[in-house]
Amino acid sequence: MAVVINPPSRNQIAKIAGNDPELVRALERLFLQALNLTPTEIDDVNAAINRIIENVKFISSQTDLPDAVGGVITLEAGKTYFITTDIDLQGDRLETGGVVTILGTSSETASITSTGLGVGVPLLTSRYTMPVRFITFKDVDTAIYIDDAGINGPVALDWYGVNFLNVTTVGEIGDVDNFVYDTGAFLGSQGMTFTGSIGTAAFSNSLFRGDGSAANIISIDATATITRRFRIIYSSVVAFGSAVGINASTSATIPVEGFILDTVNFSGGSTYVTGVQQDDDKANWSECRGVRNSAAISSYYMNGNTTATTIATIGVAVKAAGTTTSAPISQRFTNTANRATYDGAIQRDFKVSAVLSCNSGNNNIVGIYIAKNGTLLPESEVYITANAGGRAEGASCQVIVAMVETDYIEIWVENDTSTTDVTVSELNVIVEALN
Repeated sequence: MAVVINPPSRNQIAKIAGNDPELVRALERLFLQALNLTPTEIDDVNAAINRIIENVKFISSQTDLPDAVGGVITLEAGKTYFITTDIDLQGDRLETGGVVTILGTSSETASITSTGLGVGVPLLTSRYTMPVRFITFKDVDTAIYIDDAGINGPVALDWYGVNFLNVTTVGEIGDVDNFVYDTGAFLGSQGMTFTGSIGTAAFSNSLFRGDGSAANIISIDATATITRRFRIIYSSVVAFGSAVGINASTSATIPVEGFILDTVNFSGGSTYVTGVQQDDDKANWSECRGVRNSAAISSYYMNGNTTATTIATIGVAVKAAGTTTSAPISQRFTNTANRATYDGAIQRDFKVSAVLSCNSGNNNIVGIYIAKNGTLLPESEVYITANAGGRAEGASCQVIVAMVETDYIEIWVENDTSTTDVTVSELNVIVEALN
């Protein structure tokens, strides 16, 4: 007799088929056809079902897992372990014998703990790629230790909906190609540390709340090398008590602007970020709350200056003399006497604007310029005329200019009427990145 199949959705198929995309596609095609099956086709369906039964292990108690040997439960390579409830390993711990997938029904209804597990002993250890979904690791001293150590790479850790609840030390992640953590939470938990070589460590849509103890919630170790990026976006970091939100060691190797914080809300009143700060070349922080965001900007000024700029030749510009003061908000610039030197490692376009007042000869015409690396930028050129008392006020000029590391900006003046010196008494210069 013919068998008619009502096709399920892809999500329904994936919940059963686990991490075998080929099997998901094959079953989807089969169900979507909704055809009458021949005996041979029925045999194929049975074979597919047997593959599911073989590769997916439903875990409702510790006895559904492999037997522990010396306190270690080794998860079999190629299998998907579907956790259906709260599991207590009773002092045992998990290791992976190869690539495995760990799934839960929900991080609210499926969890793993191990009552009696020793201090510093990780609940889960792996050297392999390991997708993890919808599960909570809770109530242990140390939750994870994942370090390929260059043996099985590249290792990818794609974790979604994973929580750590009341975990003293979340654990170490080292020598992996990708760690991607989405829609998860640290709840009364801290101490995730990145060591060794990490390609990308990316967090999104997640909450990180420690227990207030003197510990880092997330750390980039001094020995770590981030080859692509460390990124947290659209997330919240709650550091209260003695906690530190993120500790990114200044000794860690991180690409230029590879330490990315985008739309991260910091709260709790403790220390939010230590080590690499927003004005470091490694940092690119934007739209964050509770910390200063990154910028490439400079501002310097002088008020009441009496040092004259010597004019030797009519119509020949020279650097305006005087001692300037750097404004406190400058980032990625070093400001000295009438000079802003760009320290950033990435070429950018900048808007440079200057406002000044000066004294010169009666009715003398004074030219004002912005100079880059000692060369006048002609598009910045403006002229003002001193009044009968030799005073000119509120003069301004501006320019858009590209700058690379060590390029510098200065303000130059000339007297087009005589060789009377020009004294720039007030000056305010702003250099701000446009990109």
